[in-house]
Amino acid sequence: MTACVLGSCESILEIEPVSEITMVNYWKSESDVKGYLNGLYSDFRDMTSTTLYGEDRGDAMIAGVIGGVSRSHQHELNEEYGLDWRTFYENIHHCNMIIKYASGMNFAIENDKNRILAQAYAFRAKDYLTLTQMWGDVPIVLNPTESYDKESRPMRSAASEVMKQILSDVQTAIELFPETNILDKNRLSRPAALCLKAEALAWKYTVQKSNDKNDLTNAISALEEVEKCGVSMMDKYAEIFDVTHRKNSEIIFSIYVKKDEYNNMYMSTLSMSAAAGMLTNDIQNKEDIPYSNSTIARHVYSPSSHLISLFSNKDNRAASAYIWAINSMGSIVFTSQNKFRGTVYTDDRYYDNDIVVYRLGEVKLLKAELLCYLGGENVQKAIDSMSFTRNRAGIGAYKGSTEQKIVQKEILDERGRELCFELKRWPDLMRAHYAGTIDIYNYVPNLVGKTTPLYFPILRKMIDLNPNLKQTDGY
Repeated sequence: MTACVLGSCESILEIEPVSEITMVNYWKSESDVKGYLNGLYSDFRDMTSTTLYGEDRGDAMIAGVIGGVSRSHQHELNEEYGLDWRTFYENIHHCNMIIKYASGMNFAIENDKNRILAQAYAFRAKDYLTLTQMWGDVPIVLNPTESYDKESRPMRSAASEVMKQILSDVQTAIELFPETNILDKNRLSRPAALCLKAEALAWKYTVQKSNDKNDLTNAISALEEVEKCGVSMMDKYAEIFDVTHRKNSEIIFSIYVKKDEYNNMYMSTLSMSAAAGMLTNDIQNKEDIPYSNSTIARHVYSPSSHLISLFSNKDNRAASAYIWAINSMGSIVFTSQNKFRGTVYTDDRYYDNDIVVYRLGEVKLLKAELLCYLGGENVQKAIDSMSFTRNRAGIGAYKGSTEQKIVQKEILDERGRELCFELKRWPDLMRAHYAGTIDIYNYVPNLVGKTTPLYFPILRKMIDLNPNLKQTDGY
């Protein structure tokens, strides 16, 4: 972590760096590289533990008791009220440092070096995928910013060029990983990189409209390799996320969270605090609700009626997605998430669940989505792939129409049920919109009647500091 702090800059895209790695003292041994990699994971966790990029703009949340929702959630964005991409580029800077300096170093075991480089390339690909999903065209920076040159301010590259870089990086990572299995589920691995490859190709085919069926077949092949890497579906849905079942059989990659080291992951913002005054003695099921006694929980958001409507009475995942606080009159006082319940310690509840990035249930459903896009006999194969999560949920195999667009919509709904609050919803909705499954402007409640662009704007202050940056279309 110290290494990352020392190597970070105020912003590698906008203003002059305030510090840089001292070459005399660092990058001298493989322990330096390993320590820097640990810092990279810490920074990635800080960047990932937010609903801003995966959930805020979607359909699964409404304002909670405390409120204070983001402008992203309200779809009220402009060049004064957008999001800053600085943290992504700081993370990319650290990836670039490892790629530059570790490549030329001698390691006692060459595979250790290759594994570290593979993780750096995979992280960089993941950063750029999130950037292009949120902003579209973004600058490509492949070298660390170790000195300031105001004449070398980057421009935005076309999203298609960003995707080429993503796929190049992820393929390099896949080839560098020495093993095909997962050594530690809190670390990136070849199977996690294959998930990332499939995710990128799905975006390329749908949102970027490559119209290349090879993107679909290559993504499906990557997912089928993941299916064979030793992971398996958990029998009980709720246990996937429970703190007592960390790194379980279904997990491919999750981000490590531990009390006192990193206390609260992002789902605290959908959980109730007793300090809000809503947890009175009249709440009949108070002890079933994952609340905190202090302001650790904030209930900025509540699970939406739109999300709740996706679940049938038979679906056992509903009890994990949300829980109603019921008073003595049988009325609903508020709704809380119930998926990431954290741990009750002597002083309070802390939301210390690992942050799930990739798991087998998602692999099955992304494979279903991609098969469905292929059409023909693959639509039935898509239905079969969707059955893994549906059968576990107790709702059984899909028996509806096999018309392609209808099945596409059913897969989107199934992903909404299975993956709710796992930071997947906005990218899912974007793919569905560009694939013609939905009209996102009629589907997402907070977008109805609005013309807000689907990509984030660049903040005016960023353009003022770097005139080479062009504002996102529509702002």
